[in-house]
Amino acid sequence: MALRLYFDKNVGTKLPAVLEQLDLSVAWHQMKQAKLGVTGPSCNDQLFHDEEADDVWLADVGARGWVVFSHDRKFHKIGFESELSAIKQHNVGCFYLWGGSAKKYEKAQCFFRAYDRILRAIATTPRPFIYDVQRSGRLKKVKIP
Repeated sequence: MALRLYFDKNVGTKLPAVLEQLDLSVAWHQMKQAKLGVTGPSCNDQLFHDEEADDVWLADVGARGWVVFSHDRKFHKIGFESELSAIKQHNVGCFYLWGGSAKKYEKAQCFFRAYDRILRAIATTPRPFIYDVQRSGRLKKVKIP
C-alpha cells in the first residue's frame, strides 16, 4: 500500500496542496473524493463533513492506512478518550504539526525540515503512534496512555 499523508481540517488546504504539487500522496479533510481517485456514487462529495467527529474520521483514515497530520494536540489527553480509542483501535499513525497559528511558509518550512524524520518514524514505529513535530523539525514521541 502506498503511503498517503492525511491532513486534518485544522491544518488548512495550502500545505497539502503544495505537497500534492510535489507529487506526494496527500489527502485532506475538505478535499473532494474525486481528487483522491476514489470512485463511486458520491465521488463529488467532501471526504468528511466539516463537523465530523474526530473519532469517526480517525477510524476511516486508520482503516485506509493513512498517516494523520493535525494541529490538535489533544488526541492523547484526558477528556478525549474517544479520539485516543480510535487511534489505538484503528492503528493510526499521527503527527502533531507545529505552527497552528504560524504563517503558511513557516509551517511548510517546519514540515520539510522534519520530512526525512517523519518518513523514518513511519517506517520504523509500529502503529498506533503519535509524534510531536517541533518547529526545529525534530520529532518527539508522545506516550499513548
